Amino acid sequence: MADSSAASGPAARASSAGVLQRAVRPVVSGRTWLAVIHLLAGLVIGLVAFVFFVTAAAVGVALLPVALAGIPVLAVTLWLCTQFAAFERARFAVMLGARLPAPPRALSPGVSWWRRTWRALASPATLRQFGYALLRFPLSLVQFVIVIVVWSLPLALLGLPVLGWLLPRIWAGAELGGSVLSRPADLAGAVALGFLLLLAAPQLTRALAAADIAIARYLIGPGSGADMTARIGELEHSRARVVDAAEAERRR
Repeated sequence: MADSSAASGPAARASSAGVLQRAVRPVVSGRTWLAVIHLLAGLVIGLVAFVFFVTAAAVGVALLPVALAGIPVLAVTLWLCTQFAAFERARFAVMLGARLPAPPRALSPGVSWWRRTWRALASPATLRQFGYALLRFPLSLVQFVIVIVVWSLPLALLGLPVLGWLLPRIWAGAELGGSVLSRPADLAGAVALGFLLLLAAPQLTRALAAADIAIARYLIGPGSGADMTARIGELEHSRARVVDAAEAERRR
């Protein structure tokens, strides 16, 4: 009986240590911090993209009355949107491990290069990528605020006892919800709450990253299922025309 109790003690401690290790592992996981870096970097990238593309689009629209001089500006702006989308797909792949396929290109046999280029620039996929360039900044601003709060709040709660130890004479306690946390029991409760929030922070961060991937997949990826169905129908129609043309040529 004593032997079984002695054996169960280390086993229970090992089991508790394993549970704690699994709970803490996401906090120090490289995947979590890559997601944090991705979400924070999106604010700077989104701000630059927003200012550039809004300015370029405004210049292009303003130049339209001047002998349609704004059309080349708008065309270059849309083309740069596709390049920005390619950069963003690469960033998602490196930081989050999410492979976002590029939108399918319009392949129209027998159509001139200029018309193919114009169709590509005016396609729904290109317009979605332009919308992504404009949406990146406000979306990243919201994500930035959430990430900062999610990580700074638990760290602040965990640091309250350290602050009280370092500044015992000038620090009267932390104010939370209208009450001052200065007693050891209050500080212990704040630390426990901070630890729980710290364990939840990686999950919230990854949820934000997953939502970001879903938005990017629609705007700079292949789009919705309806778009793909329409594209498949267009390719089948183009293939049928090529086959009919080849058959007509063979019969001559």
